[in-house]
Amino acid sequence: MDRVDQKNVSFDKLIRGKNVNFLIGAGASVPLYSTLSLGDSCPSFEEVVSDKDISDEARMFMYLYYFTKWIDPMGYGRNIFEVVYGGHPTSENYKALVESLYGFLYTESNERPKRVNIFSTNYDLLLEYAFDDFSEMNPLVYFNDGSRGFFKKYISNQNFYLNVTHSGYNDNYRREVPTINLFKLHGSVSWRIEKNRIMVEDHNPDIAAIRKKIEELGIKPKEVAEIVAQVRESRNNFVAELNEHVSELGLDEDKLRDFFAAYEMIPIINPNKNKFSDTVAEQHYYQMIRSFSYELERKQTVLIVFGFSFADEHITDILKRSLLNPELQVVIISYSEEDQKKHKNTFGGYRNIVFLPENCKGQEGDFPFLLSLLGECNG
Repeated sequence: MDRVDQKNVSFDKLIRGKNVNFLIGAGASVPLYSTLSLGDSCPSFEEVVSDKDISDEARMFMYLYYFTKWIDPMGYGRNIFEVVYGGHPTSENYKALVESLYGFLYTESNERPKRVNIFSTNYDLLLEYAFDDFSEMNPLVYFNDGSRGFFKKYISNQNFYLNVTHSGYNDNYRREVPTINLFKLHGSVSWRIEKNRIMVEDHNPDIAAIRKKIEELGIKPKEVAEIVAQVRESRNNFVAELNEHVSELGLDEDKLRDFFAAYEMIPIINPNKNKFSDTVAEQHYYQMIRSFSYELERKQTVLIVFGFSFADEHITDILKRSLLNPELQVVIISYSEEDQKKHKNTFGGYRNIVFLPENCKGQEGDFPFLLSLLGECNG
């Protein structure tokens, strides 16, 4: 693959006719859903819950905070989502992304599959909702989340490797239908375990069960957030302060454990050293990670990284190994100058990476920036 001069990047030339992949992280869903941060001067969530000195009660409390702050707002069904978040700029950004990707695929030649892969570490359903909206007016596009079924939809990694064609009523022609594959690397709020398989449900009963356990615990999400804020503002040892504050709450330990048991039923990748609470989720994660690795090893491949912090060491290591592929071109879009410095420290020694925006002081690498790049590919 031709190397791209970072000072004169033609995005259309970069991705046209290539195997195009996206790696999308939590930054893409900001500000609708916040990133997983406890504050600039605080340890990371993973460091807190993995700390050897944290009490069991405080560790479960942090997962209570994690659920109420990040997971629960994502777990509304479609009808409630439209009432609460309908028309939100972040949601509209995802809709524009889907429209731009379709426009790019529609104008691609037939020499390569009309396919884009999106690898996302986000639990939210913003892409799925955007897919649904776009499909209402554009039936000849195939959005594939790896699930099959009607009343019961189950996920399998084998379901991604499909080509869909349209032949008309009389079978007098055959054309490939543009396909967008969605690999949710860290799981989803719409996933649940049934019969040792991952099932997709918009109104996930496991999320509702966790909400019920929190009600029984007798503490409101606002109170949980206030406790974490007090710990953060104390500027003392975070874990020691957390242990003390949670102990003083006097929560019913049995009900707290009931909450945590219900929480562990969700097949998501947890932000801790162990990451997995279920072997089904673990197996599926490694299957999708292998798919990510395989795509990056293919000829004439492009990976566009957006809203991703590289906190997942496994994904970062795979990308570093894949950069040995001389036909792989990576584009890392950084939100800020500080982010770009971090990204260059991590990947600065590789020649097949383009860091954008070129001038982070004058341009944020936000959703409008990404959409402007894709706009080049649609004329």
